[in-house]
Amino acid sequence: MMIDVAIVTESCNSSRFQDIPDDDFARIQTRYEESLLIHCLRNVGLTAIRVAWDIPFEWETVRCAIIRSTWNYIDNLESFENWIRTAEKKTILINSADLCLWNIDKNYLFELQEKKIPIVETIKLNNSDLKNADNIFNKLQTQTIVIKPAVSATAKNTFKIKRDEIDEYKSVLTDLISQKELLAQPFMETYTTKGEMSFMVIDGKLTHSVLKVAKKGEFKIQDDYGGYVFPYTASDQERHFAENVVEKCRTKPAYARVDAIYDSQNQLFLTEIELLEPELFFRFDRRCADNLATVIRNILNRTNKV
Repeated sequence: MMIDVAIVTESCNSSRFQDIPDDDFARIQTRYEESLLIHCLRNVGLTAIRVAWDIPFEWETVRCAIIRSTWNYIDNLESFENWIRTAEKKTILINSADLCLWNIDKNYLFELQEKKIPIVETIKLNNSDLKNADNIFNKLQTQTIVIKPAVSATAKNTFKIKRDEIDEYKSVLTDLISQKELLAQPFMETYTTKGEMSFMVIDGKLTHSVLKVAKKGEFKIQDDYGGYVFPYTASDQERHFAENVVEKCRTKPAYARVDAIYDSQNQLFLTEIELLEPELFFRFDRRCADNLATVIRNILNRTNKV
């Protein structure tokens, strides 16, 4: 008998989820989100299991697969991209392979910018930029920049650098740029004064929002770095912004998380859109999980897979 839905994770999570330390908040929340989604899927009449992408599995034995906690892909990128292409030939991927592959690389920001989505100013770096680093600060008209890989997760290899500190980072950045494409952005002071908003969008409609704030002395807002998350009520303007970003994607995603920030002039900018394996903060609104389960059910209905 075929299973309706595979919740896609990674192999090491199978053991880690059995005995999670009390201070491993990210994994505690991931286990909660995946367990709640399985519960909601069962409530709409669908069977669901958790399956790791990086162990042998017959993907044609599940009707669809939704990617949720495949965190190790960043260190196994070629294998993961090949898995995406192979899996979509055997089952329905949610979100689609095209969207997932597009979303892995932050160069998608430039495509959205061409579609009139305001993004935090971003430039691509090359070796000559690192040799004459003042040019980076001059181009971005700032004294503090953030440099990150175009393909990254959980702020790995992300650096906040002041103009007078750049020489201290040249060695590590030169090594990184030999392996990865790097992007630079001006550091937005509002990260530390206001925080970043995340808007959860299911089937094109905003369900709920949160505000993410870095701990004192840190600029990274993720749980891994001690960041805090609070419930947040989106304004009509913010709702329209988030839904418009999703609408401008190559194809309509079943689910998305739109991250955005205000600048010092109170203008709203996209920082990124997560279509691959974002935390959706179900703990702040369980209805989001209900909505996602219903969307998955509808996708299977439309494709005659139920």
